[in-house]
Amino acid sequence: MWFYLIAALLHYVTSTEINYGMTKDEIKTLFHVDNLNNVPDYRLVHIQRRFKRDYSPFKNLRFEAFGKEHVLNLRKTRLASRDVPLFGVVANSSGHLTYERLDHDEDLGDTYQDVENGAALLLHKDEDGSTLYEGTIGHELVLRPLPKRIREKISNDVNSDGLKSHVIFKRKTDQNGPFSDYALMEPGDIPLSPIRRKRSIRSKREAPFVIYPEILVIVDYDGYRLHAGDNVQIKRYFISFWNGVDLRYKLLKGPKVRISIAGIIISRGRDATPYLERNRVGRDAIDSAAALTDMGKYLFRERRLPVYDIAVAITKYDMCRRRKGGRCTKGTAGFAYVGGACVVNKRLEKVNSVAIIEDTGGFSGIIVAAHEVGHLLGAVHDGSPPPTYLGGPGAESCRWEDGYIMSDLRHTEKGFRWSPCSISSFHHFLNGETATCLFNSPHEDESLPRVLPGKLLSLDAQCRRDRGTSACFKDERVCAQLFCFDSGSGYCVAYRPAAEGSSCGDGQTCNNGRCIQEHENIIPDYSQHTVSYLRRTQPLEFNLTSSYFTPTQTPMRQIEGSKRPVASGKTDSSGGEPCEDTSEICRALFAKYSGIYCGTSYFKKTCCMSSRSC
Repeated sequence: MWFYLIAALLHYVTSTEINYGMTKDEIKTLFHVDNLNNVPDYRLVHIQRRFKRDYSPFKNLRFEAFGKEHVLNLRKTRLASRDVPLFGVVANSSGHLTYERLDHDEDLGDTYQDVENGAALLLHKDEDGSTLYEGTIGHELVLRPLPKRIREKISNDVNSDGLKSHVIFKRKTDQNGPFSDYALMEPGDIPLSPIRRKRSIRSKREAPFVIYPEILVIVDYDGYRLHAGDNVQIKRYFISFWNGVDLRYKLLKGPKVRISIAGIIISRGRDATPYLERNRVGRDAIDSAAALTDMGKYLFRERRLPVYDIAVAITKYDMCRRRKGGRCTKGTAGFAYVGGACVVNKRLEKVNSVAIIEDTGGFSGIIVAAHEVGHLLGAVHDGSPPPTYLGGPGAESCRWEDGYIMSDLRHTEKGFRWSPCSISSFHHFLNGETATCLFNSPHEDESLPRVLPGKLLSLDAQCRRDRGTSACFKDERVCAQLFCFDSGSGYCVAYRPAAEGSSCGDGQTCNNGRCIQEHENIIPDYSQHTVSYLRRTQPLEFNLTSSYFTPTQTPMRQIEGSKRPVASGKTDSSGGEPCEDTSEICRALFAKYSGIYCGTSYFKKTCCMSSRSC
């Protein structure tokens, strides 16, 4: 049900009247400026409720600002879960980084969007239960609540009980020529995966209708200081920020892209982002290419972060491109790899799903972030050919001068939309094999514990329950086939892969038949696994059997192009593809969580036989 809000401009207050009533920290927090001279043009508005429907997914908002009436039809979105993790990171005396989970009891609020009017707002509660609004509207307006002390002061002055004051101001926009905001680094050292080389003999993979890039947000020390070190305010700002980025992708009809926040890392010292600091150029700039390379190498080694698809460092530093002769040319506002999403370069020990963007506050970096995520999803600059390692349509048929998001020209409303070439490039990349980490929904089964079955039962426990013995291997081979010792024959018998989440090495787990680092389980590893066979006492003879049928009842066959054995003639509950049912794993899930996994997509896929009796 809709509820209606009316926001009326009750009176005009000059900037001098408001500014001189604020402390420097209040001004800095509200406008993200360092002094009064940099305060942007703004208007003061009061928002009044007409009807109270707090739990409605739809809200109407009306207000007048800068001589124009704005009518917003807001719809609730799911950008971040209620418990999106927030971490603080500092460097200790030895230079090692320490991560700390930052918990808080304050409700962050909910994200809303009006796609037609370009509004992306975060709605949250004041201490007395009144609703506050912050975010972006259209191409240049920012709506934010005044500091609590000023709101109370103004409310008392106008003698209007229940009114909460907000400001609307015009954010900075840059309409300079090309090369002023973005630069592109194309990593030619990304190897073609063996899966891509086999495409001619395999059917083309089709991406789902909706993809879900999960963003790990890394805030540098200047960003921490910009928000006065207030953890809740930092979290609200960057949720609002990425709500604005997500709004740009809502304009895509297909493929649909839904941004989600995997976690937020707050740097509480300059050394907390060593990949930025070691590439400083002068006092206020960084070498963007070198910093991006070092960031990817750091994240390759770091195992303490939340699971993510794309990592984005947000900084106030100017970025520059190193030219021949050593000169570093400023003007870059964002840097990322084209087609880097989900890609890890094992040879160089580097994560390629990374970007660095500049944001000076006031949501100035939203379009830059959309642009750089676009690069990671396979889009090149308009007017450019595709990189050789990706192929595809490229963007040579779309003019740079048209000024869409993947150009640097933003003279018209096209600067907030995607060109036909960008859309085609998204389609090409997302239908490739490297993009699969984007296919899972981050909010799927959100209320359930995120426990994979392999975490419940060790490899030995899986073999004991299925065959009464122990596992032969405890390395990467178990992800393709789990070999258990058969006491009757003395052989190691392979009958199915290890359960998802099973340990396959130090800090590694099984994911979709591959052994990957536990905290990179959304980034596919395209190395092929060669199944090895082991004899304990005599020459090995393989008897691939099911854990829930005897060998004589159900011989196993191997599906071409897959290393996962399946039971012949058995299909899932919908009558579709053959499937397997790791019954002991399913029983463990039931025992630990009282059957609440029953209706989830994971259970239907993994426990397809048992799901019929749910």
